[in-house]
Amino acid sequence: MYGFGKNFYFYHTCSNYGTCYMRAEDEKIPKEEPEKVEASEPEGKEEPTPEPELTEEERAEAAEKRATEQETTRKIDSTVFEYATKIDVTDAIDLNDHVILILNMNEKTQPGMATQHVVNQTYDFVQQADIKGAKTIGINIKQSEKKIAQFTVHMDKFVPNDDEPMYDAVIATSEMEFMTDEVKEFGETMEFFFLDYRLYRCT
Repeated sequence: MYGFGKNFYFYHTCSNYGTCYMRAEDEKIPKEEPEKVEASEPEGKEEPTPEPELTEEERAEAAEKRATEQETTRKIDSTVFEYATKIDVTDAIDLNDHVILILNMNEKTQPGMATQHVVNQTYDFVQQADIKGAKTIGINIKQSEKKIAQFTVHMDKFVPNDDEPMYDAVIATSEMEFMTDEVKEFGETMEFFFLDYRLYRCT
């Protein structure tokens, strides 16, 4: 047998009659089986890396950044209600053109007088630039978590007039939705707010 080429071999054969000949046969090369790769098990989820603690300087910088961001957003000022012990403001101007105020008044103040304070100070509240776009202002007055009065100011009817009492301008554009008997009696005795206006409605 004689090797020839890469995959070819020649065989030299002699017959009984003295005749010799050569034949070629392909080399039979065994096929290699592909290597089996076993799928690896998925690794478990990594635990979240805890956030590093901030230094005092970093905390101060973060606080300053938050304060700057708040300054650029609309902030309704309710400081005119100086007799209130607690004030909650809901700005829903972008949602339904409405602002809601919940004012908790000192419980030692007579309910009618507490309501009078709120009506007077509403005059300045509704003139601030940050409520521009509001069509209605809902005002709820409470003492010790008990509601004593509620009214809604319709902004499209409000006309400032510094030559008349502040409460007159507010009442003329408001709808009284609720008042306790004490508040009503105060108004009747003092001939004051809501009782002389057609929008008055006591429930």
